[in-house]
Amino acid sequence: MGPRRDRARLTIAIAVLLLGFASSAPHVEAQGSSLLDRAERLADQGDARAARQALAQWETEASSDAPLDERARAWFLAGRLAEDGAEAELYYLRVVFDGSSSRYADDALLRLAQYKYAQAEYAKAIDYLGRLRRDYPTSELAAEALLWVAKAAGALGDSERACAAAEQGLRELPPSDSLLERSLRDERSRCGESVRRYSVQVAAFQDVAAAQGLARSLLNGGFDAWVLNATERDPLYRVRVGRGLIEAEAQALADRLVQAGHSPFLVSQAVPSPGER
Repeated sequence: MGPRRDRARLTIAIAVLLLGFASSAPHVEAQGSSLLDRAERLADQGDARAARQALAQWETEASSDAPLDERARAWFLAGRLAEDGAEAELYYLRVVFDGSSSRYADDALLRLAQYKYAQAEYAKAIDYLGRLRRDYPTSELAAEALLWVAKAAGALGDSERACAAAEQGLRELPPSDSLLERSLRDERSRCGESVRRYSVQVAAFQDVAAAQGLARSLLNGGFDAWVLNATERDPLYRVRVGRGLIEAEAQALADRLVQAGHSPFLVSQAVPSPGER
């Protein structure tokens, strides 16, 4: 009976141990979330010093067992609370690379783009914004990303892209966002009243072979694809479909590309109206 009794005791001990883990894990997670809630609330209230203290407490007490989304939230908060842009950039980059599946990654990309815009690194800002729209197509920040594309493209002198981004942003505008609508309309107002013609951009690459490969694939799929070559000012090879289309034609083409698994957007070019020629 001795060995059997020992096995029973061992089974009970293991069960108690497992129950202990199961009951303690939610407590640790709840404690961590509570500290981050406090840090975020203090940050929203403008008390950066107290928010940093709460974040430091979370780092000491809960970070080791925290799930990824909670860690990404902490990195994002650290970026918000950073005392200089370079430090914030490092935290946001960690969210983007280590927490790419978290709900903070799209916002981190937008903030990185805004930082690069402030540093006059407009092409890099557009890269971050393009990644936001490509990797997180259902993001609530998609229209705001287009506003910053318009700003950055305008700063680069690429009026075609700036106007296209502003127009696309107005089409994707969330309901009741009057501030964003005013900002997009302000960018759009710089485009004048010329007649506009459209094509549809599917992707942009630094590698010409990759761009040509996608264009061939699209041609094989029945799309009139072509590659806009890179320039010294704009080092990207852009894969586009269609030329000289009116907006309705371009939108219908974009809808077909979405059904084929792509994330396209309309680009436009101002063509002088008959009275201006």
